[in-house]
Amino acid sequence: MHSSPVRLPRSDSFSATTQSDEVASHIFKSDTFLRVAMTILPITAAIIYQMDALWQLQVRNMYAGLASTIFHIFYFLQFYIHLECHSKTITYIYTYIYHIIIWIFKTGGNVVYFIYHHRENNIFHQCIFALRAIQDTLFICSVCIYKIRSYDPLICVQHKALFSVISRLEVILAILVPIFAQEHLVKRTVANISLFILYDFFSVYYHLFTLRLKWALWLFVVFITISVVNEWLYFVNHQWRVCDQISTGLEFLAECACCLVIIWQFKPSTLILPINQSTTVV
Repeated sequence: MHSSPVRLPRSDSFSATTQSDEVASHIFKSDTFLRVAMTILPITAAIIYQMDALWQLQVRNMYAGLASTIFHIFYFLQFYIHLECHSKTITYIYTYIYHIIIWIFKTGGNVVYFIYHHRENNIFHQCIFALRAIQDTLFICSVCIYKIRSYDPLICVQHKALFSVISRLEVILAILVPIFAQEHLVKRTVANISLFILYDFFSVYYHLFTLRLKWALWLFVVFITISVVNEWLYFVNHQWRVCDQISTGLEFLAECACCLVIIWQFKPSTLILPINQSTTVV
């Protein structure tokens, strides 16, 4: 007797959520521009991060992280890339190469920033960038493994959300350019600006989050809020070094919480079981 695939019974709310995710996935796969953008932007963010690090290593009398500050948000969106071929083996190879490229540039930027702060005898920031290199490695490896295992992300990136993020970045850019133009302000990349936008984007899916995802998101919000406050206090008075250290430390913790939200939101693909044709599903 022949068997036919059938989806497992689900609750109405879960079915509605799955149907919404399937529609969003279909829109994403059919939108060539969105697929190309979501593939290019994370790599671009990693490349710009290393370029800004090299620039700050050579030019120490000005802020060198403006470009990577704006693009940093797209680095975290690498979880929503869509690399598929007719052959699974080729798809796996593309996925590995893609994440390896991101890891090379991101780790390279962390190493360059570490060297810069080593020359400045700034032990605190040396420790932060050493930990950040480990964090980025674990994050990229985790995302790559989930993509290889064909896990589906709970959080969907659609064109409207992407355009909204870009428009908000433009507003922030207009506000921050005068601050970053101060020649006496020597600073590493400020990730909390992009993280501040990112947690607002994640909060749309709060009602679908599990308990641990909600805890991670709340920690994300607390850490990044305190980090932003101390960042602005440091901009007001550059003599308040403790504000810079508090901001940097909590920014790193916020990135860790953000990575946990992204990693924990992956879920296995919808289970499909073969059953006998004579079986009746109610």
